[in-house]
Amino acid sequence: MRADGGALFAYLLMLAYATLNPFSGWRWPEAFTLFTWPRYVIAFDVLLNVAAYAPFGAMCAALIRQRFAVASSRIIQNVQVWGLTLAAGAVLSLGFEVLQAFLPGRVSSVVDLLANTAGAAAGAALVLAAPGKLIVRAWRNWREQHFLPSNATGWGLILLAVWIFAQLNPAIPFFEAGHIANPFDAANAHPYDPLVLLPQAVGITLNVCGFVLFVSLLMRPGRSVMLHVALLLAVGLVIKVAMASLMLKAPQMVDWMAPSRVIGLTSGLILAAYFGRLSYRWRVFCATLFVFAGGLMAKLTSIYGAFDQTLRLFNWPYGQLVNFASLTRWMHEIWPLATVIFLAWLFVTHQEPTNPSATN
Repeated sequence: MRADGGALFAYLLMLAYATLNPFSGWRWPEAFTLFTWPRYVIAFDVLLNVAAYAPFGAMCAALIRQRFAVASSRIIQNVQVWGLTLAAGAVLSLGFEVLQAFLPGRVSSVVDLLANTAGAAAGAALVLAAPGKLIVRAWRNWREQHFLPSNATGWGLILLAVWIFAQLNPAIPFFEAGHIANPFDAANAHPYDPLVLLPQAVGITLNVCGFVLFVSLLMRPGRSVMLHVALLLAVGLVIKVAMASLMLKAPQMVDWMAPSRVIGLTSGLILAAYFGRLSYRWRVFCATLFVFAGGLMAKLTSIYGAFDQTLRLFNWPYGQLVNFASLTRWMHEIWPLATVIFLAWLFVTHQEPTNPSATN
């Protein structure tokens, strides 16, 4: 499968998880409310549905235009692609809404169906319009300049996008697992306790080093990996700060930057600067080892409470918190395993680039 199709499939899985979670308690519905107009319409939920389906519409339209559009006129081709994407969004949303009727914790709504379809149509229109085409062209040029031109790189960029999306959850500690500690919980150990500080710092060091080596494998030889990684880490930190200020209770806003994380980030970057000098194939091997060991260490040293304990860390009155926290936590937990599988596949099937020096 090509990476562009894989990106669309991965996004479909995200929509399915957010729509049908928790996937339990299935029963025959007492009544179908799909085509009954609700008494109350929440503007935030409508905007969220539009925003959730806009990326699906954009990716679907780009894929249809690239592979299936055959009309000679560009206008006719755009209309065809837009219409097919609109139909795909409507059918997908209708299927999810019907399935929601069989879940006791979910409610089928015609408003959701219309908002989802509108989001898919808006995403397709953005890609097919002139400004959208300029954005797509600029993205492709930037990717060709900085990243290796292979399908494997596309899959790696999907993993990178998953990592960035998972950072939206401010309750997830940076380069760790589980959730941040509750400062009001007396059972939590002191962050400067050596039995807590050292194992956490080691796990973060391994994760950061593995992440840097993973990024280096996607980039063209001769590009400054450390500069791009520093940019990615800065983006992740900015996202954490912004989301923490929006969603967390005040005492937890900076808990994910505990001493162990500062030490681990610094040590991981230093370690990556050394291992980044290795050949391509050895970097693949080391990245696999570090991501696996770091993920395992994070599991052993992190705090894993009940999901309702995680929700208590938030101060978010607008709804959809359970779906957001559950989806981002699941993506964060699955990322190390998916990356190890990707790196193992890369080690077995791919040849070393012409110039293996990737860190400058």
